[in-house]
Amino acid sequence: MNTTLRYETNGADQLAKLECYVAASSVGRGFAQFAYVAIVGLAWLSAVLFYVKQGDRNRAYLLSAGFAAILTATLPWLYRWYQAAFWRSVLTVELLRGVVGPTTLTVSAEGIEECGTVTTVRAAWRDVLRVDRSPARMLVVVAPLIAIAIPASAFPNESARQDFERTITTRLLAEPVDGLSVRSRPIG
Repeated sequence: MNTTLRYETNGADQLAKLECYVAASSVGRGFAQFAYVAIVGLAWLSAVLFYVKQGDRNRAYLLSAGFAAILTATLPWLYRWYQAAFWRSVLTVELLRGVVGPTTLTVSAEGIEECGTVTTVRAAWRDVLRVDRSPARMLVVVAPLIAIAIPASAFPNESARQDFERTITTRLLAEPVDGLSVRSRPIG
Protein backbone atom coordinates (compact mmCIF):
# COMPACT_ATOMS: atom_id res chain seq x y z
CA MET A 1 0.00 0.00 0.00
CA ASN A 2 1.38 3.39 -0.99
CA THR A 3 1.10 6.50 1.12
CA THR A 4 1.19 9.86 -0.65
CA LEU A 5 1.65 13.27 0.92
CA ARG A 6 1.43 16.65 -0.79
CA TYR A 7 2.98 19.64 0.92
CA GLU A 8 5.04 22.80 0.45
CA THR A 9 8.74 22.91 1.32
CA ASN A 10 10.39 26.19 2.23
CA GLY A 11 13.74 27.74 3.05
CA ALA A 12 13.64 26.44 6.62
CA ASP A 13 13.45 22.88 5.27
CA GLN A 14 16.47 23.50 3.06
CA LEU A 15 18.30 25.03 6.01
CA ALA A 16 17.60 21.89 8.06
CA LYS A 17 19.09 19.80 5.23
CA LEU A 18 22.21 21.98 5.11
CA GLU A 19 22.65 21.73 8.88
CA CYS A 20 22.29 17.96 8.58
CA TYR A 21 24.98 17.86 5.89
CA VAL A 22 27.36 20.06 7.89
CA ALA A 23 26.84 17.94 11.02
CA ALA A 24 27.65 14.81 9.00
CA SER A 25 30.91 16.23 7.66
CA SER A 26 34.17 15.62 9.48
CA VAL A 27 34.83 19.36 9.70
CA GLY A 28 31.30 20.28 10.73
CA ARG A 29 31.05 17.77 13.56
CA GLY A 30 33.69 19.33 15.77
CA PHE A 31 34.14 22.84 14.45
CA ALA A 32 31.91 24.66 16.95
CA GLN A 33 33.54 22.94 19.93
CA PHE A 34 37.03 23.51 18.53
CA ALA A 35 36.33 27.19 17.86
CA TYR A 36 34.84 27.65 21.33
CA VAL A 37 37.79 26.06 23.11
CA ALA A 38 40.34 27.94 20.97
CA ILE A 39 38.74 31.39 21.30
CA VAL A 40 37.86 31.13 24.98
CA GLY A 41 41.23 29.55 25.76
CA LEU A 42 43.06 32.42 24.06
CA ALA A 43 40.95 34.99 25.91
CA TRP A 44 41.78 33.44 29.29
CA LEU A 45 45.41 32.99 28.29
CA SER A 46 45.54 36.70 27.49
CA ALA A 47 44.28 37.54 30.99
CA VAL A 48 46.77 35.18 32.63
CA LEU A 49 49.71 36.46 30.58
CA PHE A 50 48.75 40.05 31.35
CA TYR A 51 48.72 39.21 35.06
CA VAL A 52 52.06 37.35 34.84
CA LYS A 53 53.69 40.30 33.06
CA GLN A 54 52.18 43.12 35.15
CA GLY A 55 51.43 41.43 38.48
CA ASP A 56 49.30 43.21 41.05
CA ARG A 57 50.67 46.66 40.33
CA ASN A 58 48.38 47.00 37.29
CA ARG A 59 44.88 45.64 37.78
CA ALA A 60 43.99 45.92 34.09
CA TYR A 61 44.24 42.12 33.92
CA LEU A 62 40.85 42.15 35.64
CA LEU A 63 39.36 43.78 32.54
CA SER A 64 40.90 41.08 30.39
CA ALA A 65 39.54 38.39 32.72
CA GLY A 66 36.11 40.06 32.65
CA PHE A 67 36.16 40.04 28.86
CA ALA A 68 37.17 36.35 28.90
CA ALA A 69 34.31 35.55 31.32
CA ILE A 70 31.77 37.39 29.13
CA LEU A 71 33.12 35.64 26.05
CA THR A 72 32.94 32.26 27.80
CA ALA A 73 29.27 32.83 28.62
CA THR A 74 28.10 34.44 25.37
CA LEU A 75 30.15 32.77 22.63
CA PRO A 76 27.76 29.81 22.10
CA TRP A 77 24.87 32.25 21.60
CA LEU A 78 26.96 34.49 19.32
CA TYR A 79 28.01 31.48 17.24
CA ARG A 80 24.41 30.27 16.80
CA TRP A 81 23.32 33.81 15.87
CA TYR A 82 26.14 34.17 13.34
CA GLN A 83 25.51 30.73 11.84
CA ALA A 84 21.78 31.44 11.42
CA ALA A 85 22.51 34.82 9.82
CA PHE A 86 25.06 33.24 7.49
CA TRP A 87 22.67 30.51 6.27
CA ARG A 88 19.87 33.06 5.80
CA SER A 89 22.19 35.10 3.60
CA VAL A 90 23.12 31.99 1.57
CA LEU A 91 19.56 30.73 1.10
CA THR A 92 18.21 33.55 -1.04
CA VAL A 93 14.93 33.45 -2.93
CA GLU A 94 16.85 33.23 -6.22
CA LEU A 95 18.94 30.29 -5.00
CA LEU A 96 15.87 28.42 -3.72
CA ARG A 97 13.83 28.90 -6.91
CA GLY A 98 12.71 25.48 -8.08
CA VAL A 99 14.08 23.77 -4.97
CA VAL A 100 11.27 24.74 -2.62
CA GLY A 101 7.56 24.69 -3.25
CA PRO A 102 4.99 22.02 -4.03
CA THR A 103 6.27 18.56 -3.17
CA THR A 104 4.79 15.08 -3.45
CA LEU A 105 6.12 12.30 -1.26
CA THR A 106 5.29 8.66 -1.97
CA VAL A 107 6.08 5.89 0.48
CA SER A 108 5.79 2.33 -0.82
CA ALA A 109 7.00 -1.12 0.19
CA GLU A 110 10.01 -0.63 -2.13
CA GLY A 111 11.13 2.80 -0.94
CA ILE A 112 10.50 6.49 -0.70
CA GLU A 113 10.20 9.10 -3.47
CA GLU A 114 10.10 12.88 -3.21
CA CYS A 115 9.06 14.83 -6.30
CA GLY A 116 9.54 18.59 -6.22
CA THR A 117 9.19 21.26 -8.85
CA VAL A 118 12.60 20.51 -10.38
CA THR A 119 14.07 17.54 -8.54
CA THR A 120 13.13 13.98 -7.71
CA VAL A 121 14.77 11.88 -5.01
CA ARG A 122 14.05 8.16 -5.05
CA ALA A 123 15.58 5.61 -2.67
CA ALA A 124 15.02 2.01 -1.69
CA TRP A 125 14.59 1.44 2.04
CA ARG A 126 17.95 -0.37 2.19
CA ASP A 127 19.62 2.87 1.02
CA VAL A 128 18.18 5.09 3.77
CA LEU A 129 20.95 5.96 6.25
CA ARG A 130 18.85 7.42 9.04
CA VAL A 131 15.78 9.38 9.99
CA ASP A 132 16.11 12.51 12.14
CA ARG A 133 13.04 13.98 13.83
CA SER A 134 12.37 17.39 15.30
CA PRO A 135 9.18 19.22 16.22
CA ALA A 136 9.33 21.12 12.90
CA ARG A 137 10.18 18.31 10.45
CA MET A 138 11.45 14.83 9.73
CA LEU A 139 14.60 14.33 7.65
CA VAL A 140 15.02 11.05 5.81
CA VAL A 141 18.76 10.94 5.07
CA VAL A 142 19.47 8.91 1.94
CA ALA A 143 23.15 9.77 1.47
CA PRO A 144 25.61 12.10 3.15
CA LEU A 145 24.45 14.97 0.91
CA ILE A 146 20.89 13.91 0.10
CA ALA A 147 17.97 14.21 2.51
CA ILE A 148 14.21 14.41 2.20
CA ALA A 149 12.61 17.04 4.44
CA ILE A 150 9.04 16.37 5.50
CA PRO A 151 7.67 19.38 7.40
CA ALA A 152 5.23 18.89 10.27
CA SER A 153 2.81 21.07 8.30
CA ALA A 154 2.43 18.21 5.79
CA PHE A 155 0.12 16.51 8.28
CA PRO A 156 -3.35 17.61 9.36
CA ASN A 157 -2.59 16.84 13.02
CA GLU A 158 0.00 15.30 15.33
CA SER A 159 -1.72 11.92 15.26
CA ALA A 160 -1.37 11.69 11.47
CA ARG A 161 2.30 12.66 11.77
CA GLN A 162 2.93 9.96 14.36
CA ASP A 163 1.15 7.37 12.18
CA PHE A 164 3.37 8.36 9.24
CA GLU A 165 6.51 8.15 11.39
CA ARG A 166 5.46 4.67 12.52
CA THR A 167 5.01 3.67 8.87
CA ILE A 168 8.50 4.94 8.01
CA THR A 169 10.04 3.23 11.05
CA THR A 170 8.27 -0.04 10.25
CA ARG A 171 9.51 0.03 6.66
CA LEU A 172 13.07 0.82 7.75
CA LEU A 173 13.18 -1.84 10.41
CA ALA A 174 11.87 -4.42 7.92
CA GLU A 175 15.03 -3.91 5.82
CA PRO A 176 18.28 -5.42 7.10
CA VAL A 177 20.65 -2.45 6.98
CA ASP A 178 23.99 -2.09 8.71
CA GLY A 179 24.36 1.07 10.73
CA LEU A 180 20.73 2.21 10.39
CA SER A 181 19.77 4.92 12.85
CA VAL A 182 16.19 5.97 13.56
CA ARG A 183 16.28 8.65 16.22
CA SER A 184 14.92 11.88 17.55
CA ARG A 185 17.26 14.82 17.88
CA PRO A 186 16.96 18.57 17.68
CA ILE A 187 17.28 19.68 14.07
CA GLY A 188 16.33 22.90 12.34
